Formats: sequence, structure tokens, C-alpha cells
Amino acid sequence: MGLFRKNKPQAEYPFADAPDTAVFTCTHVLSGTEPIRYVTHDEDDGAWQFVCGGEHEEADARIVSLHSIWKLDPSVGKLAGMSLGSYAWRTEAAASWNIRRTQSD
Repeated sequence: MGLFRKNKPQAEYPFADAPDTAVFTCTHVLSGTEPIRYVTHDEDDGAWQFVCGGEHEEADARIVSLHSIWKLDPSVGKLAGMSLGSYAWRTEAAASWNIRRTQSD
């Protein structure tokens, strides 16, 4: 028997965007006081937002890497294929994601 135990394999990073892609989030998500409940993948610039879905002030905004959001909440990996111009929501951390396409004018 070897000296080292085999670690449980980690899930592969699921996003097509690079792990160091900058994404928007809020202090509530980063502090762990609220789960990610609302995600957008903007059509105009491809930006991602992962927020709690509550009310925010500008001071609540943070920019982090996509990889760090995925590590914080691996369930967002289910949204990796979400097309530009779409948004997703759920009522709580254990709930399933609902995905919709943004209505264009």
C-alpha cells in the first residue's frame, strides 16, 4: 500500500469560457450569507453575473473569476451551456435551475 491515498476525482471545469474570465457577483454570495439564485449570460458582451437575486447597491458588486464562482457553488456548472442572452433562476440553493432566453425588443 502506498503512502498517499488517492483523492476523489474533482469534476472537470465545465465552462467554455476560460477559468480566469471575470464575472460579476455580490458580497452576499461571496460571504456565504446568500446562495446564487440568479445568473445572466449577457448577449451584447458575453458577461456572466452570479448574484443572490436580492436588492443591491453599487458597493455590493464584486468581480471574481468564473472558476472561483464554480468552486464556490459547483451547481452553476449546469449552466455552462447557457446561451448568450439567457438568464437562470432558482428559489434556493438545492432547487433546480430554470433557464429562459431574454426577450429582445
